Amino acid sequence: MTFLVILGFFLLRAKSEVRQKIVSFTAYIENHFHTTTKIIRTDNGPEFSMKDFFSSKGIIHQTTCIETPEQNGIVERKHQHLLNITRALIFQANLPSLFWDFAVQHATYLINCTPTPLLQNIAPYEKLHDKPCDISNLCVFGCLCYSSTLTAHRKKLDDISVHGIFLGFPAHTKGYIFLNLKYHRIEISRHIVFYENHFPYMSKNDKNDSPNNLSLPIPSNYDTNCDLIFEYENTSSEDTVLREDTAPHEDTTPHEDTTPHEDNSLIPTIPGTPPRRSNRPRRPPTYLEDFHTQIPSASNVSSKYPIHKFLSYSALSSAFKNTILSISSHTEPHNYNEASKHDCWQRAMQEELDALTTNHTWQLIPLPEGKKAIGCRWVYKIKHKSDGTLDRYKARLVAKGYTQLEGLDFLDTFAPVAKLTTLRLLLAVATANDWYLKQLDVNNAFLHGDLHEEVYMQPPPGLSVPTSQHVCKLQRSLYGLRQAGRQWYAKLSSFIISHNYILSSADHSLFLKRDTNKLTAIVVYVDDLVLTGNNIEEINHITTTLHQQFKIKNLGDLTYFLGLEVARNNSGLHLSQRKYVLIFSMRQEC
Repeated sequence: MTFLVILGFFLLRAKSEVRQKIVSFTAYIENHFHTTTKIIRTDNGPEFSMKDFFSSKGIIHQTTCIETPEQNGIVERKHQHLLNITRALIFQANLPSLFWDFAVQHATYLINCTPTPLLQNIAPYEKLHDKPCDISNLCVFGCLCYSSTLTAHRKKLDDISVHGIFLGFPAHTKGYIFLNLKYHRIEISRHIVFYENHFPYMSKNDKNDSPNNLSLPIPSNYDTNCDLIFEYENTSSEDTVLREDTAPHEDTTPHEDTTPHEDNSLIPTIPGTPPRRSNRPRRPPTYLEDFHTQIPSASNVSSKYPIHKFLSYSALSSAFKNTILSISSHTEPHNYNEASKHDCWQRAMQEELDALTTNHTWQLIPLPEGKKAIGCRWVYKIKHKSDGTLDRYKARLVAKGYTQLEGLDFLDTFAPVAKLTTLRLLLAVATANDWYLKQLDVNNAFLHGDLHEEVYMQPPPGLSVPTSQHVCKLQRSLYGLRQAGRQWYAKLSSFIISHNYILSSADHSLFLKRDTNKLTAIVVYVDDLVLTGNNIEEINHITTTLHQQFKIKNLGDLTYFLGLEVARNNSGLHLSQRKYVLIFSMRQEC
């Protein structure tokens, strides 16, 4: 059964107001929704002790056990959701914390008007009122705005507008709440122009003038009722909300002769100067004293790769030296324009598109009305064999998942990956016990994940489409999607566990299998797997089984993993991040 969860709140000056608010709330429900309140669940606070009232209304008063908030889990989770959005609104606009009540009010408005998959992508407000919430008047909280001044007592040369900060919508009034920066007071106006890319409080960079130190009084007679949570006025039914993308030309600092007691130093302005940089000398942390951490700048570099002053290849065998030099001798293109100039990368991209088409990753359809397609890009990687020779050119299509909307395009995203501490510990144990070390690479790993949400993607560069209006409706998970890693991990982990492997409680990317005195371990980092242990038969068996299920690439002995170059001989194991340092130094020189 699906329940409707809609937010409503009261602002209280003291807990003694709770009883009156509960009475008002039950009357509001009876009058507006023609129903009665059946159950009220609270904690054991004495302010909720209203036995006579609950009995007269036939309301069941449920209370949670002491220090057991999980018994009222829905409210606790929604409370956390509301606080997260409130903090995000305040942080984005850099507003002082004294405006928290306006931020809570606006966050409640956003939550109630946002579609949720729990209601089949219908907003709670629409579910409650059987009509969609009008969000055409929605503006960025805390942004700069200009309100038209009253015509009464306005002379010809007086300002026709006053600048302020948008703070939300009032209850039962078709207008906007804003902070008048000229007179330091809260006002309501219908005729406002918004500059949604500018936040006046962002200009207060000095630590001594932080937003929370500003004294901007709020009228005590301004109150917020719960009615405004359930009934939103349509402010755009008659007038059009004006928005500007460019910065206003007018000076946002009020005139000195506005009011006798006005302190202009308290009024924030549009930022016009770069942020102040600290001149404090920087020193590396003490735990890096044994390492070379100073990378020369481009102005005093005599050679392209000065790392040779600190690194020598004389101790390496000729075979491994050829391997690591081969790894760093190839460079990958950074974008589609660079890759399209080379036949090898064109073939790699075509192979990737063929594989995606064969796996029915998407369906080309016109973009439905009201839907938005996310972008995508190509990522290029050169794969090497264990001896350092070139294996293949790999082109991977990656969706721009950062444009997905939580609750619409995805829900959960967390997927465990191998910790570097786990990998180093496993390599140390394998070296001490002379275990085998093998490496596997899964081809198109994320395509094996199941996609449960409706996601549309723009056609990738190089793919022919019937018309420019066609997009890719994803039917399988794809690299870059916010939920792709989680779906792939769920598929891979369930498969490995089904073959009698045990998931480690210390690291969920580590799988272990014991057979008398033999042990096999698998470490997973997205689509890269490292196998180690003293049971070569089990290693070969699980490798074959994984290939039958997912089509993997056996890279042989472990030589390069997560930027680590691994060299092994009779004396032990040598780890190096030489290529990573080379790439990092190149970026510093550019």
